[in-house]
Amino acid sequence: MRKQHLILCAVMALAVTAAAPARLSAQEAKVDSLEARIRELEARLDSLMAALARGEAVAGPAQTAEAELAALRAAAQAAASEQPAPDTAGPQESRTRNLSILNPEISVTGDIVGSYTHSAAGVDDFSAVPREFELALQAPLDPYTHTKVFICHEQEFEIAGFPEEEGEDAEGEHGFEVEEGYMYWVGLPIGLKIGKFRQEIGLYNRWHSHALMEVDRPLPSLAFLGDGLTQAGGSIALPTLALGPSTQTLTVEFTRGSNEALFEGGNEISFLGNFQSFWDLGPSSYVQFAATGVYGENDDQSLASRLLEFDVSYRWRPAGRAMYRDFTLKGEWYFAEKDFGVVEYTGNGGTLQANLRLNRRWIVGARADYLDGYGEGAEIVQFVPSLTWWQTEWVFLRLQYNYLKPDDGKANHTLLLQTVWAVGPHKHETY
Repeated sequence: MRKQHLILCAVMALAVTAAAPARLSAQEAKVDSLEARIRELEARLDSLMAALARGEAVAGPAQTAEAELAALRAAAQAAASEQPAPDTAGPQESRTRNLSILNPEISVTGDIVGSYTHSAAGVDDFSAVPREFELALQAPLDPYTHTKVFICHEQEFEIAGFPEEEGEDAEGEHGFEVEEGYMYWVGLPIGLKIGKFRQEIGLYNRWHSHALMEVDRPLPSLAFLGDGLTQAGGSIALPTLALGPSTQTLTVEFTRGSNEALFEGGNEISFLGNFQSFWDLGPSSYVQFAATGVYGENDDQSLASRLLEFDVSYRWRPAGRAMYRDFTLKGEWYFAEKDFGVVEYTGNGGTLQANLRLNRRWIVGARADYLDGYGEGAEIVQFVPSLTWWQTEWVFLRLQYNYLKPDDGKANHTLLLQTVWAVGPHKHETY
């Protein structure tokens, strides 16, 4: 039995050894050396088997024979495991799969809004608009920099009673334009970004419209920033400072002051400073405080604009059940001033928002807005309850009601139905 066992092991070692040249048939330079090695091993194996058949000891006791068989197995395994170096790949090997690394990540998002409005004047209106179609391109440029480009087509919708509808024209279209396009460096002790980008102010200025917690942006944000503070320039985020359970971040941005709502379309340089303090309250909750200041002028320096913003946000997400339970409470307040030399416009306003995830699909939310004049001088309040249903991570539907009332007028009512879908890795990114 022992002889048969040794013979069987030797045959198995020979089989493993013989498989190596078959896998490396494309490597002609190595085939010859492998075949020579196999012939040598076969000769040694034949000699060993002949000696075992005669009942002779081979170079010592049985332990020596076992040791030689182990050496044969090791040699066969080493020969079979030899692989060609990357730079000596044979002509039969295909490298086409590597070409995908040259392609950016591509995503497309659609956002359709249907509305029913009842104004204080008693006028009813039904409408449906493709609020936004967005094409997102993202890719690493090299080991040091990445880029993001967002091209979108927007059409505005009406909210009854707001003195300036979103974009001033409920039927207006912006055409295709670059919403954001910037490059940023990775691996640096500071955050560095150059291009056109949504600036670091407020709770939702960085968020694209399809990712908001409601259909529309808060009234103060629309009044003071329009569709958002998006300008071309550079951004520097200084290294974070950790103090106990908190971290502090300071961001400084220098951009061309092209925002219509804030700088009247001027093109002088504008300055933004943002300070954030993040506090970890435990494994399931955190709170964040932030303050932002913006200053800029227009071309002929007849206008100087100043904006100060404060915000706080609290979030509770139970560990292990974040997909099913989630509660956020956020608030922000703006103070704005436009100085025309002779005339000065001032205003302020704020937002309080709460959202509760009931389960994986359903989210209920409510928002209250307050705007105290800005050139017009009227005070406006707005209440916005909403209900969101996530069909999948690519599709969600939202039902929203806007109650808006100026202090010197009657209430206005708007009912909105939003449908948003996305394909690609970008999806509904919350920045």
